[in-house]
Amino acid sequence: MHKSIGKRVSTDPKFKSTGADCALFDIDGVIVDIRKSYDFAIKKTVNFIIKQITKASSLNGLVTQEMILKFRRTGGFNNDVDTSYAIILTALTNCHENVNQVRKSIYNVANNADENGIISVERFLSLSSPSYRNVHKLKELLAYPGPVGQSIVATFFDEVFYGPELFKKKHRLEPKYYFGKPLIENDKLVATRTAINTLSRIFNGNIAIVSGRSKLAAEYSLQPIFDIFNQSASIFLEDKSRKYSKPNPYAIKKAMTTMKARTAIYAGDSSEDLLMSRRAEDETGVKITFFGIYGCSARPVDSIRQFKENGADAIIENINQLPNILNKGSTKL
Repeated sequence: MHKSIGKRVSTDPKFKSTGADCALFDIDGVIVDIRKSYDFAIKKTVNFIIKQITKASSLNGLVTQEMILKFRRTGGFNNDVDTSYAIILTALTNCHENVNQVRKSIYNVANNADENGIISVERFLSLSSPSYRNVHKLKELLAYPGPVGQSIVATFFDEVFYGPELFKKKHRLEPKYYFGKPLIENDKLVATRTAINTLSRIFNGNIAIVSGRSKLAAEYSLQPIFDIFNQSASIFLEDKSRKYSKPNPYAIKKAMTTMKARTAIYAGDSSEDLLMSRRAEDETGVKITFFGIYGCSARPVDSIRQFKENGADAIIENINQLPNILNKGSTKL
């Protein structure tokens, strides 16, 4: 944790008056620390595919944590395969072999991306690249957002994240490229069973997951606490059509409807999570209190600042603080 932060809690003093009767939780960066799992999968996928296509390794180690965060902050990159694709496409469109020059180009693309995700990246590259045809050919080569088994980006990412056995279980396909240790094993469970049990009691069992993960990945990494969540109300967006991806408010609305909830709190770690919550508010006309979680961020100070700027109702370091905040009130920054 950043030494200058400490365990501080920032809240809108009115948030307790919303009377939330259910709680919804993102997994990545909230319940699970993914910095050595999903983030490593992005880095490995980018390295592998650029080398496969260029037959060179001059750009090995291209991806930085700051680069990943820049894409996630746009509001359009909750899906880490999308992030991998955006970085790969930009790197291959770029004519430089110097890694620092390519990084500058990728940062520029991320700065110009928005909540439309890969569509905004493709549009920007098509307009800024000397040859639109080059971008178009690369899109065809990468075949993304084609599914696993069709797109090399989607296929390799899932192979390296899930590992051979889980990959076969999920996709009913044999792996082609990766046969090593699954990166999902590097997931670090942050939430304690005590904290989740307490939250379940506070909300009379009305707690559910709203995550970009698949149910298979959620069950694997949340095994000690998975059974506490309302299974019928939990939404795993990787198993759904892309049109329902964050920041589409579908998942929040569906979970609340299933639990017959009038209002909710949502705990998330990203711009997509906050934007999804606000859109759900707009479409339902009810209050959804957003808790921004920063403890698993590689840049916690920046995450806190962004949550403040975007109007998060509360900002906390760790999901395990939430029961005490709900039971005893909060400390204003």
